[in-house]
Amino acid sequence: MQELQVKVTQAQVEIIDREKFEQNINDVVAKYKNYTVTAATIKEDKQVLADLRKLKKQISDERIKIKRELSQSADEFDKYIKDTSEPMDKVIDKIATDVKAFEEHQKAVRLDTVKSYLANKAAEYMLDPRLFDEKALEYIKASDFMADGVTLKKVTMKSLEDMVTFEYQKQQEHEKEKAAISGQCAEYGMTDQPYIRMLQSMSLADVMQQIMSDYLFEQEKQKMRQAEAEREQLLAEQQAKQQAQAQKSTEPPKVDPETGEILDGGQLSQNEPDTLRGAENEPKRYTQKMTLEVYFANTAEKDLFKAGLSELGFEHKQNYQVSGYQRIEPVTQEQLNELCGW
Repeated sequence: MQELQVKVTQAQVEIIDREKFEQNINDVVAKYKNYTVTAATIKEDKQVLADLRKLKKQISDERIKIKRELSQSADEFDKYIKDTSEPMDKVIDKIATDVKAFEEHQKAVRLDTVKSYLANKAAEYMLDPRLFDEKALEYIKASDFMADGVTLKKVTMKSLEDMVTFEYQKQQEHEKEKAAISGQCAEYGMTDQPYIRMLQSMSLADVMQQIMSDYLFEQEKQKMRQAEAEREQLLAEQQAKQQAQAQKSTEPPKVDPETGEILDGGQLSQNEPDTLRGAENEPKRYTQKMTLEVYFANTAEKDLFKAGLSELGFEHKQNYQVSGYQRIEPVTQEQLNELCGW
């Protein structure tokens, strides 16, 4: 194959009277570098500017002309080489395309070989072979195969087998984690699926901690709901008793048919057991006391509280007293908690 050989003759550019040209430039600069434009000489000033620009243009035009003449031979040479070598460029492009197509085909063959091997190994562990599609692309280099280009090297097969084994172990561990979560949720009566999904971004320990936190939170909510229900039930019972007492006060007194004794007002019938009569006659002895600070939303709530105490056997100035009763500025529950340190 004949290589290109070229003989180049360096072009010579000679500036006639170089020193005189340089001196003329220096003279012009020296003459006009401190030039001052005035209103009185503006017409002459414009002419000076035009003359200087004309001189500059002549120098620039000459430079461009010489440069074009110098580059003409280079342009002609460049065009000649491109035109002459164009058929060879087409041959190169065709061969390059064929080589690329062949290499792509070889890669496809090697990829099929790797996927087939992985599919067989995955079947042994009952795994979905599609799990390894992305990783398979890392083992299709020519260096992963024997000289024939289609037979896997032993070291490559070992790496692929380790990959499948690792995935199997990972899934087994995942199943154990899921079982642990399901067992914990079953113990607490909770749904396990939300927590199993958390394994995608959290460790088992963190998920179990989350389950415990959610369980305790739910327990607190249940206690609060139960306490609220009990409070509402107690209020309902107290209101029912108050209504019964109000209704009872409007009814005629009940009389013991045998003795004619009035039974209202806490009086006991003569038919009550003697033990109760004896206990009533004995003076009551108190052995404990406490101070209770209660906050009411309104007078009705205060009266309801007093009525509840009465129902429980506590009467004002009999076995409890009130001191320090006062009206206060309205406070919210949050403010009351902060005030009392709850």
